[in-house]
Amino acid sequence: MDKKAGGEDDCVDSGAETGGSEYSRMSSTSSELSVEDVQDPFLVSVHIITDPGESKILQQAIDYLLAWIHPDLQLFRVSERRASQKHRKQGKVGVSQPALAIILFLQEEYGEEPILQLHETFQRPPWHYHHTEQVHGKFLPYMPCSQDFYTLAPGTPLWAIRPVHYGKEIIRFTIYCRSENFVDILKLYELILKRPVCQKKADFCVFPIYSNMDIDIQFSLKKLPKGQIPAPTESAVLEFRVKDVGQLVPLLPNSCSPISEGRWQTEDHDGNRILLQGLGYLTARLIHVLNHFANAIIKGLR
Repeated sequence: MDKKAGGEDDCVDSGAETGGSEYSRMSSTSSELSVEDVQDPFLVSVHIITDPGESKILQQAIDYLLAWIHPDLQLFRVSERRASQKHRKQGKVGVSQPALAIILFLQEEYGEEPILQLHETFQRPPWHYHHTEQVHGKFLPYMPCSQDFYTLAPGTPLWAIRPVHYGKEIIRFTIYCRSENFVDILKLYELILKRPVCQKKADFCVFPIYSNMDIDIQFSLKKLPKGQIPAPTESAVLEFRVKDVGQLVPLLPNSCSPISEGRWQTEDHDGNRILLQGLGYLTARLIHVLNHFANAIIKGLR
């Protein structure tokens, strides 16, 4: 499919427009980092907690989406709480902006049909339409539903699919930040991830998490306009693998407490919960999973 002229740099958006642009090319420089830094595709993952009886269908819905990029990328784990939770209803002021979004950038070289097919999937349960992102600028999205966001359940992340005009396919974790906290939150995640941003604008930045010949996994921060307050996802939490939790804890802005052996919980400046897992507690099973993923990539290149 021919690349559309302009468009991406003319829009002030959530960063969802940047797949296959300079961000994709810059992310390839992550291969210059040490092997220790880039070879864990599970450096960032998401825990989703559902009401009883709902975990299986939600896990299947997520796995179906990720299988379009790579079936071995188990980046999302769905579990159930003991009792159903009463969710707060949205007020009349408007739909709140969840603080966490997952954006999948899929290749256009196979045509529009696969992307449109996934958008049709979003029209059926357990998916729910959330909102359409407003794009400002001369060049508008050419594909139907290309600015829509969906969610699986209250208190869980937003999901979106975007076409990639060129470059790799991308899985991007995005945190929306309050304007006044953006700089401090950026410094916090730099501290946790222990790596520099690969691209930075005044209101948006991208961290490279993992990169190979076909895909990039990224973590990004997006500053919301002044006055907009993102809502922390009550039923989802990001987990980061870190080398030494003990050294990191004294440097964190908020209290950090252990919740299990090798796993600690804290919050960022906007109140988003963060799980920190010490790499020293990685089991042989997890190492086996990493090796299996690497071997699957190699086989796919033959």
